[in-house]
Formats: sequence, structure tokens, C-alpha cells
Amino acid sequence: MMRVMTDDNGTQEEATLLAVRPAALTLAQVADHLDVPKGYRVEIIRGRIVVSPTPVNRHTRIALALYRSLVDVAPSHLASYVTVTFDMPGTDERYIPDLAVVDDAAVPDDEWLFPASSLVLAAEITSPGNAHDDRVRELHGYAVAAVPFYLLIDTLDETITLFEEPHDGVYRRQMKVRIGDDLHLPEPFDVTIDTTSFAERKPGP
Repeated sequence: MMRVMTDDNGTQEEATLLAVRPAALTLAQVADHLDVPKGYRVEIIRGRIVVSPTPVNRHTRIALALYRSLVDVAPSHLASYVTVTFDMPGTDERYIPDLAVVDDAAVPDDEWLFPASSLVLAAEITSPGNAHDDRVRELHGYAVAAVPFYLLIDTLDETITLFEEPHDGVYRRQMKVRIGDDLHLPEPFDVTIDTTSFAERKPGP
């Protein structure tokens, strides 16, 4: 039995597939064999297979601005990626952060599934359909995986939160700013990002 859930937002949809798994199959195996439309991505979050469409323009614009801010300041052994899949340790979960900074030497060239241990920073940008996952479920998952930095860009309440110092599945430190304010990322980046370009653009006349 499979049920598809889609939100009512006109610009962003998230389809969640809930299935009773045969005993011989893991969620990862089910996800690997899903036939989804071109441009959609498949994640596994807390026992759910989540299928999401290509993001709306603001979401993409923020991810690109963040990528440009980091690509030139990150140390040479780090690499920035967008929409790559990470295998989260000890679970069947797979996350696709909107931006990922990884230790490039820890990522095999012939693999599409990246190890979470390679992550230095994961950034997620909320949308109406996935805000709870980004704020709660993936926050916990990244902390459990001991990802040093989790950057949550919340376009629903117009804030940016940097989570640091993961310990026993919890980030012990966080710093929040409003979208439009300067955001400082500590070493190994040591960069201050002007986030005015992250703000929502109002339609012209």
C-alpha cells in the first residue's frame, strides 16, 4: 500500500511516499528503484521516503549566493556541492542538503552516494513543505552524524541559524541572525556573508 501526500502550496510541492516495506527490502533499496519525474529528488528522512520537486526561484537563488560566498574562501581540501546525496550513519536515512561543503579527499570519484563523515557544512533552505524536516529531523540527523556545521536558512520566518559543536546527537551552540544581516562563518571558512541577496523579492508593477 502506498499513499502520496502533496501540500497545497502553489509554488512548491513535496510528495511523501509511505509504504509498507517487504521484509527483504530496506527503505534505501525501495528509494533506489523509484521511478520519479525528471528534476525530482528522493530523500529518506526518519522512516519516510520524501520526493521533492525542483525548488522555487528564491530557494535556488539563495543556494547559488551561498555557494559563491564559500567557494573562494574555503581551504583547498574542501569542495562545495549542490544537491548531492549523503548516507547518514546507522540509519536508512539519506539527505540531500541544498549546499554541502565536504572534505574532498573523503569522497570517491566513482560514487554518487557521499558518506556523511565527509561533511564539514550542510545547508538547508526551508520551503512550506519541508520546514519541519529541516528544523527538527535533519537538524537531529546532522548532529548525530557529527557534522561540524549545520546552516538552516529559514525563509518562512526570515532567519538564518548556524548550529555548531555537535555532541551526543545535539548541537551545543547556535547563532541566529535575520535574513539581510551579516552572517559570520568561523574557521575553516572565517568569512562574513552579506545576506541581503537572500531576501524575498517583491514582484514589480
